[in-house]
Amino acid sequence: MLAVDIGNTHTVLGLFHDGKILRKWRLTTRPNATSDEIEMRVRGLLDLADPPVDGLRQAVIATVVPSLDRSWRKGLERILPQGEVRSLNGTNCGFPLEYLNPAQIGPDRLANVLGVERLGMREAIVIDLGTATTFDVVRDGRYLGGVIAPGIETGMLALVGRTARLPQVAIEVPDLATGRTTEQALHSGLLLGHVGMMEYLVARIRKEEGLPHARVLATGGWSLVLRGLTRVVDGYHPDLTLEGLEWFLRTRPSTPGRS
Repeated sequence: MLAVDIGNTHTVLGLFHDGKILRKWRLTTRPNATSDEIEMRVRGLLDLADPPVDGLRQAVIATVVPSLDRSWRKGLERILPQGEVRSLNGTNCGFPLEYLNPAQIGPDRLANVLGVERLGMREAIVIDLGTATTFDVVRDGRYLGGVIAPGIETGMLALVGRTARLPQVAIEVPDLATGRTTEQALHSGLLLGHVGMMEYLVARIRKEEGLPHARVLATGGWSLVLRGLTRVVDGYHPDLTLEGLEWFLRTRPSTPGRS
């Protein structure tokens, strides 16, 4: 099966067999991509895989770009004419939501909760470090809500774009919190500042929601960059979102008229 996580910046595809991820591809998200373009790109990836993929039976989409849901579905349906293509959303995720407006929850965040369930956990705090940094809180298998903050690279682009003297830099882990150059100061603020935000918010969420023992899981493109900078994270799962999507297909049977 194929899991497709469509983010604002990148689209990540994971090819699974028997619950294990075999291949992973990262593409640039194109908000205006047509179903024909999507079909061509995905067919190319599957054909170039070693060995080529010819037994695809299911696909699932989670997109934070609503305009792409229909295009991706149509493109994948042509690749799987006898298969099943589904989209994850708040009505079919299969776990209780305490969000006041479930339609506002990003499907990637729902997939992360499913990833927690796949790991056999009933409570957790998931930190997803991508274009945005999100915190998702699970207690007793219920999705409580979370936090949305600018991501590391998003913060840098916003800062550089609105200041005259700050350069765009390659983001690296600094040796010291006190930068001796502008570049070092940016590294410290962007990375160590992000770590400080993570530690503060986790502590506050634990206290407010009564989750002193909830495991903290980190995922997303920046999670491994921050590895070793904080003790607040208990486990790093870079493929948690894709694994949650795979779990969705395995455990949530489709309902006629709703996919």
